[in-house]
Order: sequence, then C-alpha cells, then structure tokens
Amino acid sequence: MAVITRRPWLALCALISAAAVVASCSLMQSEHPPLDHQEQAAKLIRDGKHAEAARLYADMAGAPGADHDFFELQSADQWIAAGDLADAHKALATLAPDVRARLPVLRALVTGELAVAEKDGPQAIRELDQIPVPTQPDEAAPYWWVRGKAAFLSGRPAEGVKSFVERERYLADPASLRASRQDLYNWLRIAAEHGNSLKVPPRSDGIIAGWLELAPVAADLGRNPANAANELAAWRKRYPAHPANESILTAAKVPATTPPVSYPDQIALLLPLSGRSESFGVAVRDGFLAAFFATEVNARPHLRIYDVAAQPVASIYSQAVEDGAGVIVGPLTKEDVAEVVPLAAGRIPMLALNFLGESATVGRNIYQYALLPEDEARIVARRVAADGHLKGIAILVEGELGNRIGGAFADELSQLGGSVRETERYESTRADFSDTIRGSLQVHSVKGEPSTHRTDVDFVFIAGNASAARLIVSQLKFHYAGDIPVYSTSDSFEARQDANHDIDGLMFPDMPWMVSADPVIFQLREAVHAAWPARTQRRDRLYAFGFDAYRLAPLVAGKSSGQTTELDGMTGMLHIDAHNRIRRDLNWVQIKNGVPAAM
Repeated sequence: MAVITRRPWLALCALISAAAVVASCSLMQSEHPPLDHQEQAAKLIRDGKHAEAARLYADMAGAPGADHDFFELQSADQWIAAGDLADAHKALATLAPDVRARLPVLRALVTGELAVAEKDGPQAIRELDQIPVPTQPDEAAPYWWVRGKAAFLSGRPAEGVKSFVERERYLADPASLRASRQDLYNWLRIAAEHGNSLKVPPRSDGIIAGWLELAPVAADLGRNPANAANELAAWRKRYPAHPANESILTAAKVPATTPPVSYPDQIALLLPLSGRSESFGVAVRDGFLAAFFATEVNARPHLRIYDVAAQPVASIYSQAVEDGAGVIVGPLTKEDVAEVVPLAAGRIPMLALNFLGESATVGRNIYQYALLPEDEARIVARRVAADGHLKGIAILVEGELGNRIGGAFADELSQLGGSVRETERYESTRADFSDTIRGSLQVHSVKGEPSTHRTDVDFVFIAGNASAARLIVSQLKFHYAGDIPVYSTSDSFEARQDANHDIDGLMFPDMPWMVSADPVIFQLREAVHAAWPARTQRRDRLYAFGFDAYRLAPLVAGKSSGQTTELDGMTGMLHIDAHNRIRRDLNWVQIKNGVPAAM
C-alpha cells in the first residue's frame, strides 16, 4: 500500500517567526513564556524533532501567565506529528472546560488531526463541524487538509478531492502546492486499492473529475506499471490541462516501485517441479509465469525453467550459468539454497527463494526472499504494542512452527516493553480449547452471575492454522472472554467466503494478494482462481510469491551498493535491507462479518 506522508501543519502560529507568534496570536494572555523558547520550538519543528517540540510546548504551558490551553494544544499537535498519540491525548486531557469557546478553531483542528491519525475519519469530520469554515489562510489550509484526509478515511473520495482542491486556494508557494497534490494522489491510489467508489458527482468540474478518474490509473501504476502506460496516455488525452500533469504524473510515470533497470536478457528459474516439493514449486512457477506474461512482449527476457528435483541442484545451477543466465531466481527449499550459495558467491546475481537465517553469511550478489512466519510474528508484536497491549497469552500450535512463531513474537514484544504471561500449546487436530481458555484466562463462572476472567491480560495471540483459529475465537466468545483483543498471523485466514464468520474481530497482517480490495489485484486473483480453482485455493500465497519474485529480478540484477529499492508487491510492500534480504510490510485487517476490513 502507498504510504501517506504527513506534512504537519505544525501548529497555527508556529510556522511563522517567533515574534509574529506573539503579535498574531491574540488569544494568548498578556504574559508569555520567553521568546527564545518559542524560537527554539519553531526550530525543533523545522528540524523534524516533534517530540522535543511537544515537551517544550508543555513546559511553556506551565509558565506563569501563559495561556495554558494554547500551548497544550500546540504540544498535542506536535505529539501527533511525532506519532505519539497517547501523549497527545494526555495533553488534550489537561485543557480547561471552556477551551471550545476560547480556542475553537485550534482545538477543532488538533482534535480532528488526532482522529485522522487514529484513522477515524467520521470523528475528525464531527470535530471540524463544530466550527465555521475558516477563511484565513493559516486556518483554512489545515482545515481543508484535515477534512480531505477524513473524507478519504470515511470512504468518500469525491468529498476528499473537493477538500484538497479547495485547500489549494490557501497555499502560496509552489512546493506546498506540489506536496498537497502528491498527498492527494496517494490518497486516491489507496482509495482505488480499497475498492472505494470513485464515481464523479454530477456537475463536477474537470479538475475534480480528472482526479477521480486518475485513481485507478494510480493503482495500476503501483501494482502493474508495465501495463499502465495505455491507461495513463488515455487519461492524459482526456485531461491535457489537468494540474496533475505538471509534476505528479511526471514522477508517477516511472514511480519508485517500478524496477529501476530493464530485465536481464535471460532469467533462470530454479524450482522443484517433481518429487515431494512439486506442489510448492508449481505454485511459485505459475505465479512467476503470470507476471512474465503480464510484461509487454518486447520487454520480456528469455526465460529458462529448471527442475531442481530432477538432478543435483549444484549441477543445475552450473548449467544455468553456462546457458547464459543474467540472474538466477531460486532455488526454493532451504536445503537447496544452502547448497547453491557457496557456488554463487561472486558470480551472477541470485534471488534465493528462502532464508538461511539471520546469522548466515552470503555473497553480496545473493538476495534472500521468503514468506517467513517469524517475520509476521514480529509484525504482530509491534502492532500489539502500538495498540497499548503489553500483557497477554499466546496459544500456539505444537512443534517447530509454534516454537519459531512464539519465540519471535515474545522476543519482539519484550523489546517493546511487553511480555507473554502464559503460553499454551495445542495439537493441530485439536477441536476443543475450553480447558485451555478457562485455565489460561482464569475464567470464573457462578450460576446466576456474569462470568469473569483475569484482568492482567489485555490480548490473546494465536498462531498455527485456520481451523484452530476459528475454534479458539468462537470459544473465547463462548466463555465470555470476547472482550479481549485477539491477534494472529495470516495462517488464521482462508480466502473462502464461508470460512471466516467464526473469527469476527480477529486482527492480523496479510499480503495484499489475500486481503486487498485493490481492483488490479482482485481481477488478477479472480482470473487465477478461474484458471486453476483447485490448485490456487491451496497455494494462493505461493502464487503471489512467484509473481513478486519475477518483479524483483531486475532489482536484484541492477541494484547498486547503498541503493534503497522498494516494490509495491502482491506479497506486501517489499524492500531490500542492508544484508540483501527482502523484507515485507503487510496490510493490517480485521474480520468483520466474515470479511477482512482494512484497519
């Protein structure tokens, strides 16, 4: 998913000089904190040190004779800019009851921005609706900015576009104008990926209509840029004078997610296409081929596919090099990767489709890409901590998989100040978790009285398989523990319409291929399921893995030392770390009425 960059409005009066702050903010009392403190705060904001600025504003709020509420609102705004929403709430909690009457605009803008940061668009709009629409530029620009983002978060892209366009009236410099349009472009792309209605309202002018019609093009440029050229050309023909043409689409035509170099002349794909790992290898191959055939004919490399189960993998690797491969993708199993890595050091680039481990040393031309459950477990731990849940229990499948997931989750959570109070294990075929739930949560039930459970647990983390997840979530609700937030890895989710009603409320990260409403992904996914209904339902994630492996090949072949490369892929937002490992950022969803909804 595209990242929306927050361009903080940096507190009403803090963008101008400190002397002008005192002169222009008429709501401040006659005495103020020292001017050098305000100058220091303004400098911290310019330097991006928002947490430090927030603390300084809080200090100014306590100065004798200072307008406490004004500076606490500034402090809250800077906490929001720093991403510390808990401290923003604390700052707002200190405001006097009459702040709505004394500082109505500033309060509405800050509380509206906080609601946006918490992804609560309707609440942000309710905050803004408490004040008249501002007309002064220093108030109107942030007002329309917050309102535009809130509209997008509320699933109303047309209203969001109107707000961003209205905001442009109050932006004086070209840099601010371009940044605002880039922000709008990103929001539109996300709206298209989420499947929001992009219908142009009646009597809309060409600017608003053009932005709305650009949204699906923006989504296609991110997901499948090789095929978006015709869509972009058609849009440009319809809207030749649209402001997006001036700079946004100049950059979007070759976005950061597009491979920076062309494909090598020849790619070798090394997979197990027979034997015990055949089904895995075939799923990856089919996804790889789907991406290959989606590339324009004149841009496709020559592709050779080798079955590593037919001969020793070392000899097949050497044969691929001798056949003229410019980059090698594969092999797939950890054992085959371990055997090939010593041979590949210093030779042609290789994208291994597995990880050898964090401590393994490989050549600098070798890249590792895998769908690791440990990585997902760490992603979940970070989300749990960010949500303020630091004490919980883990219910994990027995065996190596449970050990790996549980260890990674507990380790990451511990580093963030949390802890797993208790860990329960289960066999993969287990059907009744009542004893586990009653014991670990200390469920206490007395006839005629409401059931209770332990209060020192604020989350449950489950991992293992979808069948167990359905049972655990439903039995948590049965035992009156449904008020505890439940998180899991993506293994709990199956992309079947009838499979997920029992896990309503469950939160987990997953790849866009599985949970995104992006029309580009949806159409491709439906086409795949229609072509191979039996195979792809079981191996969906591996199909997406193969699709992204093809798109990563030119990044591997052309990546120079120190260059940061990202790819908006079917398996997540991919980036290459300092050790040539492909890392993934995933989409967070919560099951609502049996359907994954973006969080």
